[in-house]
Amino acid sequence: MVDALELASEFDALAVTTLTRFTESGVDGEMVWRIEKDDNLRIRQVSNTVIVGGSQVVGYQIWDGGRDTYTRTSGEWMLGRDMDAKYEDPFVEVARLATENPDSRWPPFRFDVSQFAGLSWTITGDALESYQIARATNGTHEVYFTLHGLTPQIVGVSVYSGGLEQQDVTFSMSISTDRWDEGLDAYYYTEYLEGGVYLQMSGKNEFTRAPVPFIPLPQHQTTSGEDTTVGGVVPSEMTHEASLSEIEMHVFSGGSSVAVLLLSEGNSTNSTEGGVSWDLSWEDNTDIRIYDRWAQKWTDYGQ
Repeated sequence: MVDALELASEFDALAVTTLTRFTESGVDGEMVWRIEKDDNLRIRQVSNTVIVGGSQVVGYQIWDGGRDTYTRTSGEWMLGRDMDAKYEDPFVEVARLATENPDSRWPPFRFDVSQFAGLSWTITGDALESYQIARATNGTHEVYFTLHGLTPQIVGVSVYSGGLEQQDVTFSMSISTDRWDEGLDAYYYTEYLEGGVYLQMSGKNEFTRAPVPFIPLPQHQTTSGEDTTVGGVVPSEMTHEASLSEIEMHVFSGGSSVAVLLLSEGNSTNSTEGGVSWDLSWEDNTDIRIYDRWAQKWTDYGQ
């Protein structure tokens, strides 16, 4: 059994990348996960991409662990913040979340190699590098194991069907550790993101700031007399702490902000140019939006 959670307890530096191809309702898709940690640097990376029918439906990459966080959903890295950074082993966190919500898609970080125990294997390798490749076939799939170490340990799994091209891979897993550091990316955080190399290469003076991912949902709304209460769900992605003194809530009417509340103040009274006073009460034609003052952006990325 290759178990990322067990590996996480053994190694301070660990990265696991998996590719899974699937078919749902006749539509082909693929899911790629990468999770990396460095317990000594107290940083971690989580990346997930899902492509269905040739279109990307999920795509994000996050580096966090300290006060500065870095995220991207396209080509540009954005700077975030965590005012109360608490490092947690990402492999332990993913295992916990998967237990709490087993119906969601999670990284396939446990792979049972015993299913191939009865196959005949061809093994090649480099004794000086303590590196081996094991190959076998069961008639429908070709299986490759990459092994490393004086006591060989599996650091790669590839399963092919129908050919040996990249598009024929049905499942793959690659493992990097502080003993087998081929593929560890912690240097990217320390040198490119924190060290400023990314900014130099992209010609930027500073990172674009990312607002907190909190958007209130209008359907969570109740009215009693002249008072209206609106509730927004804090998304599971919002695991970083932000100071309330940096977050504003706005009431919108006719497409314009007519009242604002700095969340750290608790309440506010606003008067418009027409002499109308707002205690952040609601009308049928209003909605609220959240503004992140630190990022200088609306959390829904609107104008």
